[in-house]
Amino acid sequence: MGLRIRKFLLLGLGLLGIAGWAWASSVELHLFWSATCPDCHVMKAFLEELAREYSDLKIVEHEVTFEPDNWRLMVTLARAYGLKEETVPMVFVGTLAITGIGRAVELQIREEVERCLSQGCPSPMERLPGKKARVLSPLELALLLGIVVFVLFFVIK
Repeated sequence: MGLRIRKFLLLGLGLLGIAGWAWASSVELHLFWSATCPDCHVMKAFLEELAREYSDLKIVEHEVTFEPDNWRLMVTLARAYGLKEETVPMVFVGTLAITGIGRAVELQIREEVERCLSQGCPSPMERLPGKKARVLSPLELALLLGIVVFVLFFVIK
């Protein structure tokens, strides 16, 4: 009976090890981008290539120009990571939050993805506070400005 218990314990520990390895091997990366941003399309192409290299990389895209809630999510997440600027493309993976494009940015993203694949990283969404930032998106600001201009020129004479 003692041998059976040891075998059962070893099997259980092995299954836990496999489950832990599976958790550590998947990486969630969040890309905030704009349909009107040329740099964003460059970043998307880089991330698509990276995802082909690393099958356990899950890329979650958030378009911010036409989706105000995605803009608020980006601002909230940027604040949670301590970023001061709110610009796209913006990438969150592991402990990295980064904006812009270029070889240096790509290298930092690749290094963080590789680190997360080997050590495991929680989803960037786990850093979110309870509520999203209360900010207007650029689209909402443009609409508001359009209404103000309309009122000034056509309603108030």
